[in-house]
Amino acid sequence: MVRSLDVQQILLQSNAIERVQQIQQHQTEVQQKHFEAQLAKDKRELKEKVKDLEETERLMIKEEEERAKREKNTGENSAKKKKDGADAADKPLGKIDIRV
Repeated sequence: MVRSLDVQQILLQSNAIERVQQIQQHQTEVQQKHFEAQLAKDKRELKEKVKDLEETERLMIKEEEERAKREKNTGENSAKKKKDGADAADKPLGKIDIRV
């Protein structure tokens, strides 16, 4: 049988045990919320990286197009200069008077 002193000890300890159990449950909930927040943060960062990657690719394509335009314009200008140079070669040069 249980003595009266044992029952008193059990009753006194039951409050402490109940508090410990509440703290353990609370700790579990806090850990779960923290883990969930960390996952959400990681997911958000991954989405941002994907957006940055898409934007970077668009900028690279735009740069390549601009470079191609510049090269095309440069090619046309050099062809024009060569043509102008050929026209100038066909024209007789004027006399240059050099005195020493």
